[in-house]
Amino acid sequence: MKKSNKQQIARLARLLDRRKLSFFLSFLGFGIMSSSVSIITAMLVSTFLDAITEKNMDAVITLCIQFMLIVVAMCILTPLFQYWYGKTVKTIMNSMRLRVFHHMEKLPVTYYENSHSGDSLSRITNDLQTMENAFSGEALTLLSLMATGTISAIIMFYLDWRFAVAMIFLGMLSTYVNSRYAKPFRTIGTEIQEQSGVQLERLTNLVAGTQVSRTFQMVDGMNRKYKETTTRLADLFLLRAKKSAYLTSTNYFLLWINNGGAFIIGAFMLINGQMTIGSLLGVILLLENVTNLFRNLGVFWSNLQSSLAGADRVFDLLDVAEEPERYASVLKEVAVSSSNEDGMLDFKNVSFAYHKDENVLNGLNLHVDKGQLVALVGPSGGGKSTIMKLLLGFYPFSEGDIRIAGKSFAEYSLEELRDSMAYVSQDPYLFEGTIEQNIRYGKMDATAEEVVEAARAAFAHDFITEQTDGYNTAVGERGVRLSGGQKQRIAIARAILKNAPILLLDEATSALDSDSELAVQQGIERLMEGKTTIAIAHRLSTIEQADTIVVVDRGTIMEQGKHDELLAAGGAYSRLYHTQKRTQEWLPQAMQQEA
Repeated sequence: MKKSNKQQIARLARLLDRRKLSFFLSFLGFGIMSSSVSIITAMLVSTFLDAITEKNMDAVITLCIQFMLIVVAMCILTPLFQYWYGKTVKTIMNSMRLRVFHHMEKLPVTYYENSHSGDSLSRITNDLQTMENAFSGEALTLLSLMATGTISAIIMFYLDWRFAVAMIFLGMLSTYVNSRYAKPFRTIGTEIQEQSGVQLERLTNLVAGTQVSRTFQMVDGMNRKYKETTTRLADLFLLRAKKSAYLTSTNYFLLWINNGGAFIIGAFMLINGQMTIGSLLGVILLLENVTNLFRNLGVFWSNLQSSLAGADRVFDLLDVAEEPERYASVLKEVAVSSSNEDGMLDFKNVSFAYHKDENVLNGLNLHVDKGQLVALVGPSGGGKSTIMKLLLGFYPFSEGDIRIAGKSFAEYSLEELRDSMAYVSQDPYLFEGTIEQNIRYGKMDATAEEVVEAARAAFAHDFITEQTDGYNTAVGERGVRLSGGQKQRIAIARAILKNAPILLLDEATSALDSDSELAVQQGIERLMEGKTTIAIAHRLSTIEQADTIVVVDRGTIMEQGKHDELLAAGGAYSRLYHTQKRTQEWLPQAMQQEA
């Protein structure tokens, strides 16, 4: 359920923080300057007409001088206050955008796995822009309406209270009618923001998945989905326009009642000598301000609903709990340091579930000594990648403990854990920028020589120097300008540059061609000297020299040992190995026969 308007407005007000004084001074200054023009004009016209009627030339000259002075003052002060106000609002919203961005950086991995990237982008772009309107548009409109209408009403009461009461009563009727449209506008505004997020999701899918969509002839289906979203958005905008038209029609009807009443009442008062021609014209001009207050308060409230709808989605994002600094121990007390000086990683009865009652790991126990290479093998979905995600602190485990260098997992902050690990995934991610920048992410203060050495160790230097701009070659979005093998080697160079004591390799050589695989494997072996490495292997031929091979299936360790030991045992590893070997022998023969 969405929060109330009062709660949302209060929360928007708290965003002002240290800029409250600057905001309110500029807000009041610009608002008063904007609202005073019509009031001053009405009073000048009223007194000017009375002076002309009385043929008082001195009063006319005095009024002309006053008018010139007011014009000069308004021309100087209005743009100053406008600039100050605009600058303050932009500064506040820039801080808000940075706050949302930093918050998104700290959100847990689960948020991004359960949310579409397009929806997140919509919140930080469309919704924040809509939210900004509450400060730059609606707030100023409200102040201008309130100041203009209230001051005009006071002057009208001073001129004739009976006339003022009759007009204000009609104005209150207009406010009531407008307020009835607030809830429908809020509902429509919320759905527009949500559908805008869906539309951005569709666009993201189009851009990111263009090769897949064309390969599998998905273009028509994607067009249909995008058309559905766009049509729904168009229908919502039309519905809002329709309700706005109804509201405008009602307001015009009430406006003519107000104006007609003012002319009729004013004419009787003028004939009876209760009012001068100047006063009558002044009151009619002031009445427009009062009428605008009552008529546009409803419109303002309706427009505010759209801004609050955007604020709802931004605040919903900010309300998502950030990733903690460290995970609390699931044990009754943090275990004391391990007595095994050679131990680097210890999984002790670790259980984990992405969803309740669906354990991915079940009481896992695994010991890894310093400097060991431990290979994780087994069928897909067995829990291999989950083990790495737990080590990186992407998820908290529900039972047991993980000990690193003899200390409990809970004794480390997540930052400390990740500083001690370098990770190369099966599908490496490269950021927009140059090859050098992407390697340097492993160590931001690295020298150019260190970057080159890391690239050499990953056997990436040769292909990098063959590029037109060498290390300054732009990789494109997600590294689209490079081959899979090239991206993998840059990711390996990034891990080499980090020089962390623990290496996590998720089939790091899977994207390499056969010519470079051996060379890169040798580079990785040099990198692993003195480091503890856990590698997920899909091609069993790449991990035959591992110190320990661990077969993981259904969240448990089926067997572990060296390559020769496991083959001799004739268990799960032996079956996997021989099945994969037969497949590798059969594929070339089948391709040759087909040719």
